[in-house]
Amino acid sequence: MRHVALAKNLSLLPRDAARAGVPPRVARRLDVLRALDRETHDALLEAMPEQALHLAGENEAIALIDLLCQTSAEEPACARALVARLHGLTPAVDATALRRWVLHGLQRWRSDPARRLRYFESDDPLAFASHDGKSDGEQLLAVSGELRHYLAGFGYPEFRFELHDPEAARGVPRCPTIADNELWLPRGFGQGLGSDRGRLYRACAAHAAAHLRFSALRRPAGNRPPGLTMLMSLVEDARVERLMARSYPGLHTLWGLFHDATRATSGFGFQGLTARLARALHDPAYADGNRWVISGREGFEEASHDLHHVMAFDKLARKLHVAMMKMRLAPDAKYRALPIYRDDNSLLWNHLAPAPQDEHATVVRERYELKRRPFEPSQPRPMREVQVDMRRRTRYPEWDNKLEALHENWATVIDAAPPARAAAKGGRAHRGARQPLRFEGLERIPDRSIRLRRLEAGDELDLGAAIECMVSRRSRQTPDPRVFRRHGRRRRATAIVLLLDLSRSTERFVPGSFTKVIDVEKRAATMLARALDSARDRIAVHGFSSNGRHEVNYISIKGFDDAFGAEEEALLRRQQGQLSTRMGAALRHATSALAREAADSKLILMLTDGEPSDIDVYEDEYLVEDARHAVAQAAGQGVKTFCLTLDRQADAYVRRIFGARNYLIAERAASFAGRAGQALVKLIAQ
Repeated sequence: MRHVALAKNLSLLPRDAARAGVPPRVARRLDVLRALDRETHDALLEAMPEQALHLAGENEAIALIDLLCQTSAEEPACARALVARLHGLTPAVDATALRRWVLHGLQRWRSDPARRLRYFESDDPLAFASHDGKSDGEQLLAVSGELRHYLAGFGYPEFRFELHDPEAARGVPRCPTIADNELWLPRGFGQGLGSDRGRLYRACAAHAAAHLRFSALRRPAGNRPPGLTMLMSLVEDARVERLMARSYPGLHTLWGLFHDATRATSGFGFQGLTARLARALHDPAYADGNRWVISGREGFEEASHDLHHVMAFDKLARKLHVAMMKMRLAPDAKYRALPIYRDDNSLLWNHLAPAPQDEHATVVRERYELKRRPFEPSQPRPMREVQVDMRRRTRYPEWDNKLEALHENWATVIDAAPPARAAAKGGRAHRGARQPLRFEGLERIPDRSIRLRRLEAGDELDLGAAIECMVSRRSRQTPDPRVFRRHGRRRRATAIVLLLDLSRSTERFVPGSFTKVIDVEKRAATMLARALDSARDRIAVHGFSSNGRHEVNYISIKGFDDAFGAEEEALLRRQQGQLSTRMGAALRHATSALAREAADSKLILMLTDGEPSDIDVYEDEYLVEDARHAVAQAAGQGVKTFCLTLDRQADAYVRRIFGARNYLIAERAASFAGRAGQALVKLIAQ
């Protein structure tokens, strides 16, 4: 088979990628990887003969190399750790699962390089081997709105729902986690429950509301043994649920669906006995013959005469812990709270704070004050000056066409610091110094919101005028012949972002001329900014370039509220082409700027010279598909996009990004500015 032949060819590869017998596309990718990181390249060649047996041909080999290129561009050490993991991988890890695992690690620990390296060295790629995590994400996204309304009914309307990081294969399943206004659910949560999955989500949300309403939060754990804190948490779970069920009786039935512990299924270990006690405290009809469970139920019922007396329940938990120690039972590393809707109780404890000396003096909402240390004067340390980057950063998602999913907060757009403005400059009042040009055709665009009545000729009959005409005729008076109406011609207000590609490729000359592409873009931007009528249209001139996904540089040359005066023209002239073209992130940022504008029509006109590219992307079509997704998102927000390009070979990718009727290719530099005006007229006329 072809992939077996590929493995044999790769096994014969020395340290040079361009070798006879290796597919040319694979050889080109290997050359790119070697240029990025020779050590990763050499390690891959050693691992490829074994791994290629699991690859479904040339395309998966290319996908693997592209993934290594991207990882190496961000962190070479992580790429080498990934290659080292390839030796132990099996066919159970397909290309999609491996890609999801790698990109998750790059994004999850982007601000902690040491933790990110440990992720690649120690975490298990099999955590993403199944698609259960993906289905959980889709399921949670589908019901998140319903859960927000559900929690709003309990008085907590501002909750967010997230998924925990994937667990390693054969690892301990995660519990839900409650944080401030957040509820984190495990992946694979409720697997196999089918229609009960929705009830499980509601049970978990209601349990979180019970803790937030009735529990003392972040109590100092001090040096309490783990078994004691777990038993105190178990008793606290039962206490707050009983209080919550007094106000909402239906919750008792909802939570009871998941209490299924029995002697036969749970056993006599720490995990089993605590699960049986949890059921006994919840279900009065449940009968359990274990003396420890019976004593726990009797003690809880005795203390439940005052469910707000937290001290009594803490005392019960300590008695249960002493009895558990006499049985020589302790929680192990695989312990988790049961039933499955209950959280890990991390919200209840602060493990860094010391426990109070007299626990019996605690109140319902235990409050502790730290003792102030006496002031000891010391020699002040010299302060080190630190340069603080004050530029605004905004993170945007990015579309992965191979996973068919959005990577949240993947690309970072950095707004350049705005230049200092002259104090005497008064926004639009300065525009009177220059008479604006006019685009032929804009004033003739109709606006259907206006109807001109009582006309001698028009598009349709004016019913009121026609009735008056007939009344005049019957009265033998001279009728008014103006019985028609038509639509008016006033244009709607428009907000426009003129988006300039300022990448390095714009410093090249336009074919057949001695004019640089960036100079042609500047000329077109100047003409458009001067030509539009400021009374009706708000135009902003922005530019962008990129240096990887963490640095998409974005500059506002002219804002919506700024006049296009001498300072704006000077700033536009100073722009130079540099770096790369991450088009999707720039389009999302421009769409975000338009979302703050109140206009009848919102437009983005992009001036560029080539297709999207960036230094950390080596996969074909990735950035093209992301830009296409950004255009679709903009259209969903009512923003129309149009592209004007000087690339004569742009038809294929520009059509995919912007659509068949939303681009123009200017073949000559002299016609570029005029084409830009035509494109703008076309957009406003739509």
